[in-house]
Amino acid sequence: MKKKVLIITYYWPPSGGSGVQRWLYFSKYLVDFGYTPIVLTVSEKSASYKNLDYGLLKKVKHIKTYKTKTFELLKLYSLITTGNTRKGIPQGHIGNKKKSFFKQMSSFIRGNLFIPDARKGWNLFAIRQAESIINTENIPLIITTGPPHSTHLIGKKLNDKLGVKWVADFRDPWSELYYNKDLMRTQHTIKKDITLEVGVLNQADLILTIGIKMKELLLKRITFNKEKIHHIYNGFDSHLMRSIKNVEHSNFEISFIGVLSHNQPFESIIKALKLFITNNNTNKIILNLAGTIQNTILSSFKHELPEIDIRHFGYVSHEKSIQLMKRSQLLLNCLAEMKQSQILISGKQMEYVATGNPIIVFGDTQGESALLLKEIPNAKTFAKNDFLPASMFIQLVYDKWKEKKPFINQVENESILNKSRYETTRQLSLLLNKFYNV
Repeated sequence: MKKKVLIITYYWPPSGGSGVQRWLYFSKYLVDFGYTPIVLTVSEKSASYKNLDYGLLKKVKHIKTYKTKTFELLKLYSLITTGNTRKGIPQGHIGNKKKSFFKQMSSFIRGNLFIPDARKGWNLFAIRQAESIINTENIPLIITTGPPHSTHLIGKKLNDKLGVKWVADFRDPWSELYYNKDLMRTQHTIKKDITLEVGVLNQADLILTIGIKMKELLLKRITFNKEKIHHIYNGFDSHLMRSIKNVEHSNFEISFIGVLSHNQPFESIIKALKLFITNNNTNKIILNLAGTIQNTILSSFKHELPEIDIRHFGYVSHEKSIQLMKRSQLLLNCLAEMKQSQILISGKQMEYVATGNPIIVFGDTQGESALLLKEIPNAKTFAKNDFLPASMFIQLVYDKWKEKKPFINQVENESILNKSRYETTRQLSLLLNKFYNV
């Protein structure tokens, strides 16, 4: 008999954000482990999704999905600031370091009136619909995933009212979320936010998160039953990876794919590349930038690296992002600078690793990301100011490519294979089984 579980998530196809990937694949593969996942999410017609990727829908077309309306103030903010209800939706931040008075006020309002976040307008709609689904489908277990962490308050309410078992999944920190420092939050707001977080962490029957360092951070807020917290890494789609073939071409391509904001040491990438190009013919060097790249940062790349052919793709589909990764000779990333920098893992890191191509990450050299990359040959983590050794590594990769002996990491080893989306779902199913006396 299939075991039913209700997954409550704000991000779901066709949302193209990185937050959708984790539970999209968990839902897809839970079926193979004896589960019937049912999803409750927001209708894309009323959600404040910045990007849409309708190609993702085919991956979960077999999943029973309920969608509700929501009250979205971020859409109003976007309309006022850009004249478009989607274009100005922030992705982790509002504006850059130098904010206008209007943006400062927007940050203050967002940070202090919408606790824990500006998407809590979905909660009333979701709670009402979830109660109906749970009663109609006879569901004993619910899962909430955040951010937005307001989604966990839906799970708390349902746990209180209906007594269903509850799993809370933390993809990012809550009160320590890196962009909170930009929201001009008062001490009263910070205290209230921590109280909400502690309430969720202590009440949920099981806590999931995305890495060892995040687990250690959350453990500090759990006062009892600390054994209930587990980590499962974000994985990669092994089928999609195999289906997209590497393409041989005459250019040396370097790619950054993801989100790039002023919270990240993007200057380190520029400095490392500047040192590298002083010794090389740049006619055949291409830098691909794909994803959500702030305009001022894009301008910096173009101004500081005029010798390189910089190609800006903007947001691309999941399949297109994998194509860019696989055709590149080197993959770049840089992690946000924040107090809890050790917890960070890029949403693209597992996919980077699965390509077999060399990788450079600028970030905490003692953090979770660096810990994972230590298992991978030709994948390096550099501190913010280590752009000289980073440039030397770029040179090494470039020289091997010119010799037609490019570095290709072995992706068939166990440390990589057990992080495929299918295997991470197996790990999830083993944790969920205890709620069904399996």
